[in-house]
Amino acid sequence: MTERFTGAIGHRSMRRALLAGIGKGSALAGWGALPVLPLLAGCSPTYDWREVRAEDGASLVLMPGKPAKLTRAIDLDGMKVDMAMQGAQAAETAFTMASVTLPEASDEMRLKALQAMRVGMVRNIAGTERAVRELTVPVVDAGGRTVGSVPAIEVEATGRMNDREAVLMARFVAVGPKAWQCVVLGSRIEREPAQTFLGSFRLVQA
Repeated sequence: MTERFTGAIGHRSMRRALLAGIGKGSALAGWGALPVLPLLAGCSPTYDWREVRAEDGASLVLMPGKPAKLTRAIDLDGMKVDMAMQGAQAAETAFTMASVTLPEASDEMRLKALQAMRVGMVRNIAGTERAVRELTVPVVDAGGRTVGSVPAIEVEATGRMNDREAVLMARFVAVGPKAWQCVVLGSRIEREPAQTFLGSFRLVQA
């Protein structure tokens, strides 16, 4: 039996803080959009999957192509943090893994960050959440062996972006002083590659 990763938020606490009121129009008021890597014209529609490790070594994911990198200062509900992103595009869909380091490693700070990231991503597409799922993200050691898991939330939303229909699928998780989001965003999303990407996301035990 695997053990829970120390410093993760339990399902009950996450559900109570993240599910209450999110997705209602009033819940989005006053929240800023989060940065996303731009969709590039003329990209190959093929999926050239390769494992990508975050620059800090704390997470892994399969990307459908060579990723671009971007770090930007953002505001998560009053918390000034830097968001480090890596992303690739296939067809007209963007696949992005991003993380932030929080001012402190507390449940309150982690929940606040996750809620802000989630609301910000839905706001990016002026969207409405259509589905919310509780799941777990594996934790692996340096050799890739699964040593535990942490609770996470997966969200599906629809809206509009750049005058086009937009679909969003994203997973949100926080452990210790860090919070992550893995996001699939496009006018249409193929479910199989989206789940390949989201399902490959893992945290690396320090």
